[in-house]
Amino acid sequence: MKYRALKLLCLNLGIALLNVIMFSKGLVGLTFDGGALSTALAVTVIVMSLIAFGYGNYTLLFSEKPEPTVQLLRGTEFTEPKDYIEALAEKRGKGVFDEDIHTAIEQINRMTDKDKALDSILEQFFTPQEITFTRFQSAINAVQAIFYNNVKKMLNRMIIFDYKDYQKLAEKVRNSQARENGGLVSRSVDTQMRIYSEHIFYVRGLVSQNEEILIKMDALLLEISKLDDLDEHGLENMAAVQEINDLIAQTKYYKT
Repeated sequence: MKYRALKLLCLNLGIALLNVIMFSKGLVGLTFDGGALSTALAVTVIVMSLIAFGYGNYTLLFSEKPEPTVQLLRGTEFTEPKDYIEALAEKRGKGVFDEDIHTAIEQINRMTDKDKALDSILEQFFTPQEITFTRFQSAINAVQAIFYNNVKKMLNRMIIFDYKDYQKLAEKVRNSQARENGGLVSRSVDTQMRIYSEHIFYVRGLVSQNEEILIKMDALLLEISKLDDLDEHGLENMAAVQEINDLIAQTKYYKT
């Protein structure tokens, strides 16, 4: 709303300023009695100003589509890990997901460190043009895609979560439990609380999934130190590599 008001102000000030410039004697100095050309230009300026005023104000007041109150993330908004961290940090302070957000931010920092470590180790054994390097890099990229897709899904659940309504319902539940007769909450309140609980458990499940991914990355880092003792077939049979490949194969289960 404030942006629309600002646009209206700028439009109308612009029209007024244009007319001041066009009709001021010290500037352009158009008049209706200064000859045919001056009169024609003056009329044109007045008519165009009225059209701009009418059409511009109507468009800004009635034709603009309202911005959606809930804007879900597609993932394309982020290009670097810090973008995810900033988005998570913006969701802090409402109590419900604060611990999960803290953990998720720590996980992103750990993933960044592991990615750098893996790149550094691989570059010591292979050149970027080698097939083995490409295989490892592709696997790591695929795992990271799953990891950050989970973070995006966390953010979307936090976006659609109605914190005020949840707090009100939680207060009703607490008040009901505090009564001497141990009064029961209404069915509708119980149903709503179960829905909110599903949101919360879903986010925590994603945090757990990302923790499992980080553990697999740790195992890969540990086993990759054995590269000196392995041939190409040995690489393919490394337990950590197989676990990473299994994880990638199960990507479809992470998209729900």
